[in-house]
Amino acid sequence: MSHVQRKGGVVWAAPQWRLSDPEIDELLAELEGHLAGATPYVLLFDLTRAGTPNALQRRKLAMHMRKNTSRIRRTVRGVGVIVQSSVARGIITAIFWIAPPPVPHRLFTARAEATEWADSLIQSAP
Repeated sequence: MSHVQRKGGVVWAAPQWRLSDPEIDELLAELEGHLAGATPYVLLFDLTRAGTPNALQRRKLAMHMRKNTSRIRRTVRGVGVIVQSSVARGIITAIFWIAPPPVPHRLFTARAEATEWADSLIQSAP
């Protein structure tokens, strides 16, 4: 099942449950497919139902960002993460500290706030 879909200028990654290690690999492969395109977008992760990534998954996420830095810089206008758990928020902050996105990035507690931010980035893009 795909956890990634594009809606206009936003690519949503919204797992509906805690992902297994192979499912994280699938999600990252889907994201790399979007990076291969030429159309810019804002990436929003909705992790409100996803649970907390384990140590291996955190390493894979950080490695994905490091490996794709130039492609992210070229195609992604911003990265937003919707997360309500303070533990998950701390983990995402740590991942961003280890492998900071080369584009504007923010954490949100509500989908509406993240969507408004994404829309502002899309509208201000050259």
